[in-house]
Amino acid sequence: MRSSFYEGERRFRIGPAPIPIPAVGEALLRVRRVGICGTDLHIFQGHLDHRIPRGGVIGHETLAEVTEAPAVSGFHAGERVVVEPLRTCGACRACRTGAAYLCYRLRVLGVEDPGGMREYWAVPTDRLLRVPATLADDEAAVIEPLAVATHDVRRAEVKAGDAVLVFGGGPIGALIAMVARHRGARVVVTEVNPFRVEMLRKLGLEVVGPEQDTARFVEQWTGGDGADIVFEVTGNPAAVRAMTDLVRVQGTISMVAIHGEPIPVDLYRFFARELTMHGSRLYSRGDWEEAIRLAATGAVTLAPLVTRRIPLESLQQGLEEALRGGPVMKVLIDLA
Repeated sequence: MRSSFYEGERRFRIGPAPIPIPAVGEALLRVRRVGICGTDLHIFQGHLDHRIPRGGVIGHETLAEVTEAPAVSGFHAGERVVVEPLRTCGACRACRTGAAYLCYRLRVLGVEDPGGMREYWAVPTDRLLRVPATLADDEAAVIEPLAVATHDVRRAEVKAGDAVLVFGGGPIGALIAMVARHRGARVVVTEVNPFRVEMLRKLGLEVVGPEQDTARFVEQWTGGDGADIVFEVTGNPAAVRAMTDLVRVQGTISMVAIHGEPIPVDLYRFFARELTMHGSRLYSRGDWEEAIRLAATGAVTLAPLVTRRIPLESLQQGLEEALRGGPVMKVLIDLA
């Protein structure tokens, strides 16, 4: 079979590998689609070399077809599944208190452990979720980032009527905005990429583009109060500097983006307005189940987010293009 291999900063190789033999409790999957996401771009740039080994296989946004599975699992050959790519210990404090996705010994398939950027993949059956027949392959391949968004919105306790500001209109930011809108919130997204601005507007989202002053907009939009909830999804220090100025008294800031280094935060504003700030990472099984429901019912629109499908052999080029920005939203590797 064909597989990708991480060779160090900005270097991926595509080469042959043996088809894995499933262990007890595992299913053998034939991979159909794999999404390129922000974490993969951090890996590509060498930012996560402390986590991913040389020769590692990335890919954690995966749609696959079951080739074989244990009879007791309830999965059957030909079924389409998505993979919840987490390995947890089941014994640490996080696992015992219902936050297994924050396991102290967490390993992510596609980062520490081999992921789905290859033709065949052996995965524990308890990590699989069925894909409804109503979803096309490209839509199903975006369920993993949608699960991130459902988790982020749930953790921020978004409710009907809230004024929600999302910094960053990439795939995760767009999905957070759509999930929050589905909950009845008033949502605005800030974005500087003209291609993404146009796409967000076509999705029916209100956007503050690069030609607008975000602070002035939020003041007028909220009558001077500030947003109830601000999501930081850019990873840009400028957004971190601005976020505390744009949230209301006793409002909430949700940190979703990965920041590669410490960034100054206006702690006086944080103290003076009694703000709440939390991190939001990964997802629970319930977040996945909600994501599948939202996608299957059309409550969240996924298909327009997929702007390119490329073969596995073009992975290096796809990562470079995604990193440059431009007219791109979600890039999928097509292995079908």
